[in-house]
Amino acid sequence: MYSQEAIDALLNRIGWSELSSGLPFVLTPENLMAESGKKFNWYHSLILIDNIYAAVPEVEMSETNFNAYLSDIRKQAVLSVLTSILDTYVDYDPATDYSTIIIERPTLFDDAIGLSVAIKMIELFISTTRSNFNERSAKMSYQALKVELEGAKNDNGHFIAKGIVYKMEQSIKKAQKVIFPYKIVVNDGNAW
Repeated sequence: MYSQEAIDALLNRIGWSELSSGLPFVLTPENLMAESGKKFNWYHSLILIDNIYAAVPEVEMSETNFNAYLSDIRKQAVLSVLTSILDTYVDYDPATDYSTIIIERPTLFDDAIGLSVAIKMIELFISTTRSNFNERSAKMSYQALKVELEGAKNDNGHFIAKGIVYKMEQSIKKAQKVIFPYKIVVNDGNAW
């Protein structure tokens, strides 16, 4: 279990970057806020506001709706990462409050949150039906984006290139090792 305060501690760790933004409006200070100093485009160079705006389902989305959309993506990523790191882990104890470790060690969650947003945005780019996005992004073919997400393996099943999904899984495992340290369990009695 973790408190709303713990969730809020992670919400503004990573911000959106206005880098190369040719949009006719600006992002809210909340969306730009990055307490860790990291921006989502650091996790993948395609995660730019222009690309996201071109791929969202609503054509010519208003400034208010677009800012709300970006806030929601960040919140959903935080909730998803908390579920992946804590709630689904085998040693998770629902009676234990993990809020303190979340608040005191927020950097444990940064990479997983950033990579989670990168994955969702690349999935949006792959699945968009917006023609202007396809015209703008001729270099971003479906196959190339799938390799970015999942990586590529050779005939023996070994990674040639590790994708973002793999990197996220590794960041989740790293956080779990810190939160749930390996415990030595002895099942036998005295050996002497």
